[in-house]
Amino acid sequence: MATRTEEITPAREAWQAPGPEQQWSDSFYFGGGDGEGLAFYSRIGRRPNEGVTEGALGIWLPGQGFLLSFARAGLDDTIACGPVAFECGAPLVLWELELSGSGRLFERAEHVATARDRYREVDVAGRLRFTAWLGPLEFRSGLAEGVASAHYEQPGSVAGVIAVDGRRRAIVGRGLRDHSWGVRDWQRVPYWRWFGLVVDPDTFLLVNNVGLQGGGETAGGFMMRDGLLSPIVACETTSELDPALGSQRSFSARARDEAGRETVIEGRAIEVAPLRQRRQDRLTIVNEGLTEYSWEGKRGIGISEYLFQSGGPDGAERD
Repeated sequence: MATRTEEITPAREAWQAPGPEQQWSDSFYFGGGDGEGLAFYSRIGRRPNEGVTEGALGIWLPGQGFLLSFARAGLDDTIACGPVAFECGAPLVLWELELSGSGRLFERAEHVATARDRYREVDVAGRLRFTAWLGPLEFRSGLAEGVASAHYEQPGSVAGVIAVDGRRRAIVGRGLRDHSWGVRDWQRVPYWRWFGLVVDPDTFLLVNNVGLQGGGETAGGFMMRDGLLSPIVACETTSELDPALGSQRSFSARARDEAGRETVIEGRAIEVAPLRQRRQDRLTIVNEGLTEYSWEGKRGIGISEYLFQSGGPDGAERD
């Protein structure tokens, strides 16, 4: 079972020694929200063999808009870049997140692609605390070549305050963190679809489908239901996509775990931020969606992520 292993020790809660590949990458991610529409994602990733660290932050703010902030810098021992800084308070248990700087405030997340010049530059600040509910989940299944070979995740509680353009908001909710490292070639994966609903320590579902270069796909993730944790071994997804952006509108995913249990999770995207990953002449679209979920009688708002490779510079064409 892909649960806590001897490999995931406190030493993993820091930047890892890089491999020789140019696109070897190390990435920390935190996301979460209040389950009612206030939600965020944050990522700090670095490519040590290219001397680059990147920091990204997105926040859905009900009644205010969508904030996007991104920065690029050199290498440092701290896990920080631009608008975000992560500090480990207790390995594999507690992390502190600090938000500071500025960002672009759009009326809606879709305007990141459809109305790129319609935003206001605003200040962002905040402090959040992430507390893990259980030991790390070693996320090996479902990951294709080129998407970081080492990867663990943890669901948990998120609490703190976020301030955007002088308006302070409290978050008391749930979220997810992950740490992954290895070769990360965004353009090497045909597509992936990730979704999940985190309810409480005994109730969460994390599912993904990853397309394979030779055709077909593989599945991964975890289901915690009735106190039993088991990895996902199969998943079939039906999606309705936006015809212009290629982003998710709605989906239904039927998954099966290693224990033989089947389940269905459904989602409807409320707002989607179509983000871009460029490398030379290749373009990958990563759609981060604020999503209303329904799973076995439970409802909540979280994040879904659809990635695909673009055939055109505006991201509208698809391979």
